[in-house]
Amino acid sequence: MINYKSKDNIVLVGSGYWGTNIAKNLIKLNIKKFTIFDTDKKKSLILKKRFPDNILIGENLDALLKDNKKKFFFFATPPSKNLRLLQKVLKYDKKIFLEKPGLKNFKEIQKIKKQFPKKIKNITFGYIYMFNNYIKFIKKFITNKNNGRILYLKFQRQNLGPIRNDVDVSYDLSSHDISILLYFFKNKINLKNSYSYNILKKNIADISHLSFKVKNFYADINNSWLNPDKIRRLIVITSKKMLLFNEMSKENKIRIYDKYATYPKIEKLKNTFFSKEAKIYEGANYAPKIIDNDPLYDEIKHFLINKKNNYNKYININFASNVLRLLSKIKN
Repeated sequence: MINYKSKDNIVLVGSGYWGTNIAKNLIKLNIKKFTIFDTDKKKSLILKKRFPDNILIGENLDALLKDNKKKFFFFATPPSKNLRLLQKVLKYDKKIFLEKPGLKNFKEIQKIKKQFPKKIKNITFGYIYMFNNYIKFIKKFITNKNNGRILYLKFQRQNLGPIRNDVDVSYDLSSHDISILLYFFKNKINLKNSYSYNILKKNIADISHLSFKVKNFYADINNSWLNPDKIRRLIVITSKKMLLFNEMSKENKIRIYDKYATYPKIEKLKNTFFSKEAKIYEGANYAPKIIDNDPLYDEIKHFLINKKNNYNKYININFASNVLRLLSKIKN
């Protein structure tokens, strides 16, 4: 096993918003020294000012790749640049962390799989919700038969920006929710309908609506970069209960409602009475106790330790391929 705490064996490529988040978590993991590289050196210098004792600045990516001491490479880079970066990095024996969705489209990820069939096992894709304790709880909730059969799921992921230049809102935000659907239901997911709006730029959608058929029910995903509030919600409707996951809530992020509606069976109604109105049952609601965690911290630690377990099948190239396959079917 590679010791991730060895002196300066980690390289972070990209020092923007997400690169900064990765850097903060590396320091939380007590990494004493690591190297950052960005084609825009000014960004690297800004990040180094924040963490002067931990960060070294790399001048040349090729030199870093040729350095045998450098084992772990984090790429917080735009999807449009990642194909060429991967084609370069996979020639070396490096462990690669690639922020989701990883590549710009399904064809690119297929190209990488074909070009480097023996090296793709070295790539970890940053699907952060696979490490989220609330999402793990919801998976157990929907598989528990005592909660009734699933009728409907709704995802809402909306905020004001950041507006991307190389991918649309579906690739940026919907990729999270599609990864959660795949985590819940594996490959039993089909895109039934999609539409989007290009408001700020002609060629990039900033609002999208996706509808999926999952087994015998539907799941909707609503995403927007043009929303005054930051919304992160998942609603699960079953035949016996309703679950609300509000990620932005400071406490009680998940609340479960013993609330449901049923329609009476016509054959059981008396001839003197006929009503098509649903019977509404409203019981108590409660917030289950769930240990809050830092999914990005856990994800990065898992990558650095490189321990084989059940997480791996949700962050490998095959899982990322399934996300991009579904995204490729979206019609803008």
